[in-house]
Amino acid sequence: MDTNEPPGWNLDEHLSAGEVALSRIDADYLHTTPEPICHHFSAVNPVDPMTVSVEATYRHLCLPFLSFGVEFLVDRLEAWETTKPDRQWLMTRIPAIFAAASSFGLYYQGWTWEPRNRQPIGATTIRVINKRTASGKGS
Repeated sequence: MDTNEPPGWNLDEHLSAGEVALSRIDADYLHTTPEPICHHFSAVNPVDPMTVSVEATYRHLCLPFLSFGVEFLVDRLEAWETTKPDRQWLMTRIPAIFAAASSFGLYYQGWTWEPRNRQPIGATTIRVINKRTASGKGS
């Protein structure tokens, strides 16, 4: 990857990986109710947390993200929602959050479906480890 390119995927890659993740989620026989979904971000221009408050830098994004129906956690650059993801959700939610992230000075790293006591499944450019399970191995 060229150093001038953003880390991660373009929107088409996110949607393609999302289709694969949805098929894995649909195969989960316990997938009957809405579960937590985490949207992962990284900063285009990261701040040094030793000299600048990450919370103060990104706090202004809480309200705009709330307008998308997700709760933005400034200390982790994550946005959470509870839903039962399907193709319609993928094709509407991901493009909207992908575009919003870009306008907010963030890279969209992807999303993970994180049901209680099971490994996360998702479409993300980062490895997510569920520390609540005995194995501690991510998917």
